[in-house]
Amino acid sequence: MKKILAIFAAASLLSCASFGAEKGGDTVSAKYGNSVSGDQMNKNSQFVFFQGKGETGGLLCVGHSLTKHAPSLKIGWPNDWGMAASAEEKDYVHILWNNLKKVYGDMPLCIAKGAYFEREFPNADKIIPRYYKAARDFKPRFIVISIVDNVKPQMAKEHDFIKEYEKLVDYLNPDGKAKMIITTGWYPLKSLNKDLKEFAKRRNITIVDLAPIYNTEGSKATGLWKHKGVASHPGDKGMKMLADAYFQALTGRKP
Repeated sequence: MKKILAIFAAASLLSCASFGAEKGGDTVSAKYGNSVSGDQMNKNSQFVFFQGKGETGGLLCVGHSLTKHAPSLKIGWPNDWGMAASAEEKDYVHILWNNLKKVYGDMPLCIAKGAYFEREFPNADKIIPRYYKAARDFKPRFIVISIVDNVKPQMAKEHDFIKEYEKLVDYLNPDGKAKMIITTGWYPLKSLNKDLKEFAKRRNITIVDLAPIYNTEGSKATGLWKHKGVASHPGDKGMKMLADAYFQALTGRKP
């Protein structure tokens, strides 16, 4: 049986950052079909999850609903893994984890919910050490950061997302020893994706552009889920494509 540990952030602390609740309307990806609310993902006070044997030195994935989304009957999503994969072992996180273990041996997995950061990034100085310390203490060997789709447009205009995003990147890999990649958004968010690419170039960090996968026929779960927002996420084909791209970016080899 998998050993799963959970780090809980006190629910009372969720009210300390009010930007997401008061400002910004819908997310910048909503016009591309992402009607799955980042706020829905943030209702659970659990932010960091662990699987596998060992406490440090494995794979850390920081992301939003593509990485892990708890069950939500409201949108017809009954699962607790990367939306909209048909099984946990078919989401990108677990495919990537298993592929890394085949090459580098057994290692633990850490998943950190990134939707809260997307919604509350102006409060980065407060929320990063409060909610992501367990992910930092994991001292990962490999890091995948895939967030941006749940940023609100008004907030993005009023605040410097990349400045706060950089704080998260540096916090999670303070000594620079982990092999880290970042990604663009799943949805075609032109301005923010451009900003992420420029950041990656400036910091000499490998970035995986998700546009080719997003635009590949059959990569999305269209028609497989009644809720259009869920169906706009990657299906099994898209999840495998994501995992393969991340594996190659992290290791320099094909899976």
